[in-house]
Amino acid sequence: MDKQRPVRVGIVGCGYQGGIMAQAIGKTTSLQVIACADPDQTRTAQVAGMAGNIAVYSSIEELLQEATVDAVIIATSHDVLYETALAALRAGKHVLAEKPIGIDEKEAAQLEAAVLETAGCFMAGYSFRYMAAFQKVHELLKADAVGDILTISGAIGVGPMSSGWRANPETGGGPLLYVGSHLVDLMLWYLQDDPIAVVADVRYRADTCADETTTFQIQFGRGAVAQGMVTQTAIGFFHNLDIHGRQGRISLRSAGFHYTIEIVSSVLPAYAQPTTIHIPQMDDLRMLMHLPQLAEFAQAIQERRQPAVTVTDGRRVLKVLDAIIKSDRTGEPVRLEQRRSHVIA
Repeated sequence: MDKQRPVRVGIVGCGYQGGIMAQAIGKTTSLQVIACADPDQTRTAQVAGMAGNIAVYSSIEELLQEATVDAVIIATSHDVLYETALAALRAGKHVLAEKPIGIDEKEAAQLEAAVLETAGCFMAGYSFRYMAAFQKVHELLKADAVGDILTISGAIGVGPMSSGWRANPETGGGPLLYVGSHLVDLMLWYLQDDPIAVVADVRYRADTCADETTTFQIQFGRGAVAQGMVTQTAIGFFHNLDIHGRQGRISLRSAGFHYTIEIVSSVLPAYAQPTTIHIPQMDDLRMLMHLPQLAEFAQAIQERRQPAVTVTDGRRVLKVLDAIIKSDRTGEPVRLEQRRSHVIA
């Protein structure tokens, strides 16, 4: 591909998230939206209005057949993420698929195989990794601020999910897939270890039948334990994380989408005493996390490599989420098989 021109992008799914991605791409020079697809003509018109003079289609099949795109960004409901991504890969396109990239690990495994077969660039859309607060925590952990991690505990919540596809389990609704996937991804990213067992409890809504509040515990191969809570009973969005190690601790707190970090470390002299780090937010947080995410996606395409957040990362998250559901259903801990898989790194 010509490195002098932007990556030509088609957006599939023109609802809220598709619109956000169109806005973010408009602020870049490395990507350019040239097409979009959605069965809802009102939505495609809105995205076309954001992106300029672009082609609009009613389906992924039409877009892939008629538009000269290099890459596809998929922002559909959870139940069609996998089939849409698979169609794009098989058409020779690079893919950025919103989290959780599929409904379960089986779908993610098929995407992983397709990435290997087609040599396409595939990015799992875990955009929280690109927030400044989570990047700072990662930087501190890389500097060995807490030493060996013993425990991670986290909670994430949103308000009631009572309408639309997010409320319906058949379309992948419920907070476990919607925001719990972000929480599990961060735990796996920070620990860099294999989960070996999961025990969980899930409470379901009587009306929508979607998960309402989930608590879980994950045991890791090197001995660390992660505990989490995911809910749709919150008064607005919240997200907290606590990391305890042999040589320090890090706590991350949110007030809406504003984050602060508290740290104490016996390794880093600057944090020998408990210290609060305020993360300034001077712009729309959605742009602040999507712009570096999109920059990494474009660079990975140009350099003919996999991006920092891979299809295998997406599969690992879904493996844990599957185990959470199974543990609740059986009332027993679930041991995770460390199967041989084609790891995309």
